[in-house]
Amino acid sequence: MKPKHDIKGILFNFSGTIDTEGCEWFDLIWRKYRETGIPVSKSDYLHAHEYAEAQIAEKGLIEPHFNSYQTLYTKLSLQIRYLTDKGLLSDNSCTHKYPQQLATLCYNRAIMHVKQNEQTLEKLGARYRLGIVAQSYGNMPAVLVDYGLSPYFTDVIESSEVNLNKPDQELFRLSVDALHLAPEETLCVSNSLNNDLRPAQGIGCPTVWLNRRPVSSTRQISHYRISSLNELNELLSS
Repeated sequence: MKPKHDIKGILFNFSGTIDTEGCEWFDLIWRKYRETGIPVSKSDYLHAHEYAEAQIAEKGLIEPHFNSYQTLYTKLSLQIRYLTDKGLLSDNSCTHKYPQQLATLCYNRAIMHVKQNEQTLEKLGARYRLGIVAQSYGNMPAVLVDYGLSPYFTDVIESSEVNLNKPDQELFRLSVDALHLAPEETLCVSNSLNNDLRPAQGIGCPTVWLNRRPVSSTRQISHYRISSLNELNELLSS
C-alpha cells in the first residue's frame, strides 16, 4: 500500500458515512420507528422498506431536486402506506402523521452529523481532492447543496447516473478517474466493507473503515479503521 503522504484525493461514501457517522440508514430509521412507538415488528419494517425501494426504482419517485428530507419523506410515506394496506397499522389521523414525524427525526439527526463533519471536510478539502461515490437516486447534488457541502467536493459519481451499482468495481474506477488520480493515490472512506471498501481495494485504493464498534483482527480487512470522521485528519497527518 502507498504511504499516507502519497495520498492526493479522498473518495467518500456519503449515505451512512458523512450523514450518520457510520450507522446504516436502515437501522437508523428502525430506531426512529421504535422511539416513535410505531407498533410493528422489525420483519414487517423490513418488508415495508423493500416495498418502498422497489416502488422508488420502478416509478422513479425521487426527483433530481429532492433534498434528504424530501427523499426520506417519500420513502417513509411508502413504508407507512404498505404497513397500513397490509393491516399492520390502523388507518387513522395518527398514522398519517408518521411519515412527517419520522422524516423530521431522521433529517435532524443527519444535519447534526453533517455539521459535526463539516470542519473536517473543510480541512481535508484544502489538502486533497474530495469526491463522492454514491448508491443514490440521481439527487446527490441537491442533497449536498441542502447540507451546504457542495463546495468541498470536486466530483460526484452516482450509481443511477452511470447505470452501475455498488459493489461493482467499475463504479469505483469511474469515480477515481473523475478525480484525475491513480487508485493508489485515492483513499476510499466508508462505513461499508462490502459495498465500498472491498471493491475500492480491488482496483488498488487504500481504504479507511468508519466503524464505531470493536473489531477482531480477522475482520480488520480495511487498511485503517476510524470511529469518527474527525479522526481522518489525524490519521493522514501521522
